[in-house]
Amino acid sequence: MRDYAEINEIKQDYETIPVPWNLKQRVKEGIEQAKKEEDEGKLMKEKKFSKKAGLGLKITGGVVAAFVGLALLSNFNAPAARAMGNIPVLGSIVKVVTFRTFESSEKEMQADIKIPEVEVRDSSGKKNDTATKEMNDAVDKYTQEIIEEYKADVKAVNGEGKEEVTVDYQVVTDNARLYSLKIDTVVALNTSGVMIKIYHMDKESGKLIQLKDIFKADADYLSVLTEEVKRQMRQQMAEDDQKIYFVDNEDMPDVNWKGITEDANFYINKEGKLVFAFDKYEVAPGYMGTCEFEIPQKLIKDMVKAEYFAG
Repeated sequence: MRDYAEINEIKQDYETIPVPWNLKQRVKEGIEQAKKEEDEGKLMKEKKFSKKAGLGLKITGGVVAAFVGLALLSNFNAPAARAMGNIPVLGSIVKVVTFRTFESSEKEMQADIKIPEVEVRDSSGKKNDTATKEMNDAVDKYTQEIIEEYKADVKAVNGEGKEEVTVDYQVVTDNARLYSLKIDTVVALNTSGVMIKIYHMDKESGKLIQLKDIFKADADYLSVLTEEVKRQMRQQMAEDDQKIYFVDNEDMPDVNWKGITEDANFYINKEGKLVFAFDKYEVAPGYMGTCEFEIPQKLIKDMVKAEYFAG
């Protein structure tokens, strides 16, 4: 059983997670709170990047930062795109061919956002324009939302702000049937929050897919996956007192992780195992960072569509 201090720490971490709200109101309240904290001599706590509210950033008071200019740069060097983030040279079906970079740097306001572009070709080598557009449109929409929220934050602070946004990418699955592209976003204030987004392309259909698409229609996979992740959480906490997850908290049940959902971030690793990836603060206090859980193959072998797991 965890003591009160540990439980209170979890509660404090949990309460720093922002919820979706109107951007103007968020900025206004953020500035007011920052000024109050400055007067009281408090330190700002970490904030999680909000999926629905854009950056979900808290603006600090007393820091003068002027926004001078924004640059949208293009890099059409294919070798550089492959080398970036240790991305391997891919097969002839789906591959990253280039990336664009949005950059902003002036005093305390900075952004470095890499936007990958993929190319999809069929088995004969002919480019699949529809599939290529679907993947790139999805990634572009996501990263553009981040850029627009950053611009809005810069404008809203009116010369008072401290913020650094970094977006990078990595290919995490590239097997015979599935291609998965992971986008990592780091939002840094005095400390940082991390958000993950993974896109999956079915190489056979040329369509973007979700978790449900790699499981059989009649499988009760969500509950099975949820219980397995919770089992691993409990086991890790039992074996290591330094680890804490948001599970089995009877005093503050609202803190507890609710379980795997259809929009959960996952990928298939090189060993053909299903892995779930969680944002910082999503399933554990901030000091735990981002968390991953590997699902045993034997647990789900009768539920999955095996073709997505083949090398």
